[in-house]
Amino acid sequence: MAALLARNGTSLPIRPLTSADFGALTDFHAALSPSTRSLFWPHAYDEPTLTRYALRHAQGQDRIHLLCTSETVVGYFFLWEFDHPVPLLGLGLADAWQGQGLGAAMLQHLIAEAGAARRDGVELTTVTTNTRALRLYARAGFVRIGEVENLAGDGRVVREHRLFLPLKPDARPPERDFKPPV
Repeated sequence: MAALLARNGTSLPIRPLTSADFGALTDFHAALSPSTRSLFWPHAYDEPTLTRYALRHAQGQDRIHLLCTSETVVGYFFLWEFDHPVPLLGLGLADAWQGQGLGAAMLQHLIAEAGAARRDGVELTTVTTNTRALRLYARAGFVRIGEVENLAGDGRVVREHRLFLPLKPDARPPERDFKPPV
């Protein structure tokens, strides 16, 4: 099982989303501060939505991972539309674990996963006020290619930066609607 190492020395295992994790993932989301939740609310956290995401992961349509301690989910990260040439990347981290280098580690894990699967590139969006994430994505090689209106998990339409990381020469982001796949 893969794991990520936090700056404080804690090794946190990565595991795929399954139906057994729905309660812990819902608790993860509920425990996010209002500030963090305003930056990361990718979809609804009800059982029917999470069931569809677990199924999409099992079928290879998405790659959805949890970063966990023995008791709780501390990170949630994914490549939606993994079966497409350019999947959509997302990551969220519990407030108590921010500043431990885990955001960068989760990002690199997802980029490596897309590269190993020979995807053309990786795309993501982030709210325009998320300067910390924008710095992280720029260090990883993402370039800002515009702004989009994105549907957040609570139904809000949010103005976000659109960023792209080519993994193959001449790769281009596709035309797409920006909303959760479920």
